Amino acid sequence: MTPELPHRRGGGGGRGHEYFVCRRLVELGHHVLNVSPALPSEIEYARDLREVGVENWIARRPASHLREAVEGVMREPEILMTAAKAPVRALEMRVFWIQLRRLVDRALRDWRPDVVVIVHGMAAAWADGLPQSVPAVLGLHDLQWHWYISRAQRRRGPAALVLRGEAERYRRHVLGLLPRYQAAIALSTIEADELRSTTRIPVSVIPVGVDTSTLRPAPEQEGPPRLVFTGTLGYPPNSQGIRWFADHVWPQVRRALPDAQLDIVGRDPPHSVQRLDEREGITVVGPVRAMAPYFARAHAVVVPILTGAGIRVKVVEGMAAGRAIVSTSLGWEGLPHVQPGRHLLVADDPRDFAVAAIRLLQEPALRDKIATDARLLAERRYDWRALGDEQESVLGTVAARANRSAGQASRAIPGT
Repeated sequence: MTPELPHRRGGGGGRGHEYFVCRRLVELGHHVLNVSPALPSEIEYARDLREVGVENWIARRPASHLREAVEGVMREPEILMTAAKAPVRALEMRVFWIQLRRLVDRALRDWRPDVVVIVHGMAAAWADGLPQSVPAVLGLHDLQWHWYISRAQRRRGPAALVLRGEAERYRRHVLGLLPRYQAAIALSTIEADELRSTTRIPVSVIPVGVDTSTLRPAPEQEGPPRLVFTGTLGYPPNSQGIRWFADHVWPQVRRALPDAQLDIVGRDPPHSVQRLDEREGITVVGPVRAMAPYFARAHAVVVPILTGAGIRVKVVEGMAAGRAIVSTSLGWEGLPHVQPGRHLLVADDPRDFAVAAIRLLQEPALRDKIATDARLLAERRYDWRALGDEQESVLGTVAARANRSAGQASRAIPGT
């Protein structure tokens, strides 16, 4: 159960993560059902899961978010009573639940699942709609309160206070719901460590991954030195990060390498990002069907992320594509097994970031060494198949534990 319809298109992120995990579970012989809400523009993506053997039930959302919210409040007016203390995204998930509840009840009745996975902390309250006898696992693509805190650190005055207040509401909300779950899955080691310090349920780390059999290194192409940035540009940390890079880092790169080029690739670029296309050497490509051609023509990847939490798919994709990476500390943090200086370069100050990017563009031997080591790591640790196997192990343990508990309970009742 996830508020984001899983699919393989559009380049990584949480949707791609869940698509490949579900696909791998089917490959391992399991029956998998996904239940998600979907906007009219997303319905066509539902077939991605069905094509690989995953049953996929969709609750259709209206195109208008305002209409959706109004209809949700009209059906359940008590939503407004919790608005003051619940995080905003959790309220949105409660509106989604109104549409999903019928499908979930049907799934419990007809499928009788061994285990239910609920994806995203913002949807953690969905477990309240499950019988206590059904084991549940919470998949956390991020700890959303980190995103609000990181944004607050870059703001002042009332805006910072509002962001910190929302962070605390989110933290209380998710941690308060964790005892309902039998296990949790985090995508980064940092977030897993934080959860382990606050809960008794088992917490596993299964990072984001890629299909290393299809995203492969390509020979470097002739032409001017070229950097690439990739990500969903409608996601504020991505748009903020690339604007910071364009304003404070890119001018330094161009002074050292006047013919350097930068490709900005990703869907939903806001106007502030689209305008970067007017600057010398910058091309705002927008959405693409596949990232491979853009990695192939780049000499290095930049990950200038200043705020946010969770998914680090752009780093893993760059490693799998055999391209050297320069990232801020936040851009790669929490990825297990990644070693700064070996698998990527790390810099946070605009000058240091520019120096690192220039080094990668000017020193073929350095970028080849980093790219080669990163690709080997991606093959060993970040391929979807290996990560899907890890998730199968977590779910199997939870299901087996639930079966043992049910067996012990039935033996304790005379006549059973």
